[in-house]
Amino acid sequence: MGILREEEYMALTSRIKFPRGFDRDLKLVLASLACRRVVMGFLEVVRAIYFAFLGLSPAQIGILFMIPIALGAVRSILFGLLADRYGSKIFIVIGNVFSTLRLVIYIFSKEYWMLALAQAIGAFGEGGGPGQPSVSALITDKTSPEVRTHVFSTLAFTNAAAATLGSMMAGLPVLFEKKLNIGTISSYGLLFWIGVIFSSLATFLVIPIKEKRSKEEMGRKARGLLPKKSWGVIGKFSLVRCIGGLGFGMISPLLPLYFYMKFSTGPEILGPFYAVSRFISMFSYLFIDKIVSIMGEVGSIVMSRLVSLVGILLLPIAPNYYVGGALIVLFRTILLFTMPVRQSFITLIVDPSESASAVGISNTARMAVRSVAPAIAGYMFEGISLNLPFFLGGMLVGLNALLYHVFFGRKEVSSSRTNNS
Repeated sequence: MGILREEEYMALTSRIKFPRGFDRDLKLVLASLACRRVVMGFLEVVRAIYFAFLGLSPAQIGILFMIPIALGAVRSILFGLLADRYGSKIFIVIGNVFSTLRLVIYIFSKEYWMLALAQAIGAFGEGGGPGQPSVSALITDKTSPEVRTHVFSTLAFTNAAAATLGSMMAGLPVLFEKKLNIGTISSYGLLFWIGVIFSSLATFLVIPIKEKRSKEEMGRKARGLLPKKSWGVIGKFSLVRCIGGLGFGMISPLLPLYFYMKFSTGPEILGPFYAVSRFISMFSYLFIDKIVSIMGEVGSIVMSRLVSLVGILLLPIAPNYYVGGALIVLFRTILLFTMPVRQSFITLIVDPSESASAVGISNTARMAVRSVAPAIAGYMFEGISLNLPFFLGGMLVGLNALLYHVFFGRKEVSSSRTNNS
């Protein structure tokens, strides 16, 4: 986009019909996030298995996954607080650059400490979704409360489409290995190079974005970094996210490793299951507005948690990877379905000027607690039981649903939406 003049870009995109609420900058955000999601789509499938191919134990792999989550907590609150005061664009760019550097290190080094460094660097670029603090702040600045959930769901739709492509790409190393007659590790290196290309493109797409707030306005807000109006709501939301983060953190990061250890399945088998879940969730986003109008934001989130809980508890007793894969599709589809609802939810219940701070603080609390989960799960995989993390994680997911219901009723959300409007 940086190569096209603005009038050429507008002429090109005018032929594409975008949903309501999308201006030029949000279209660029959409394209950038889609590029990031392609990369995340294959990384979430191949990364743990790749580390296993390098000879690392489940406990070592768990620690490698703990690093970006722990440091991501610092990134989340830092980027969130600063984005509300100094603008979002620079922090989106920084995140994209760090994500690219992580892949470069994967390519050139196989040493454990270098992989740990890559994970640490990637912590400041992990994610790439509209729920990230700086992205949420940009969306909040450029949308009204009436269309915000719709914008989040549209971004979730395109992200899911991109992640579906990325999940299908998880099987490319097997193809590279056979067709190019190269080793397993080298075949993963080629996949990571593809990721570098997509991640770099994501960075260039962000550069033309224009901040809505003036530098003078952001400078005035810089006098106080912490939010002042929404601490009560942020505190409750952060507690709920901590419980959910710990529960899902014991399951999601090492799920591919679990299948690899239990059923000897590689990314070429798991990738399609992840892709199917993304593909189904992509179309489910088309019905979010309708479902939220019936059940409300809280009801939709609670429903998704309870259905996810069923999938989590059934996974350990799956007799083969076909049944397990079907449960992955159920678990992930329902979980992904309400992601844009949750992302929009926090922007509706806090003061608009503190949205990035709210997202950053709640993300930090969640990630700080969740950071220990992969290490705990890896230790359980190695020394206790492959199934135990699912039962413990499932209990926490159930508690997460209960706390959403207790803390946030429809009346509170509706009144907040009215006040923000």
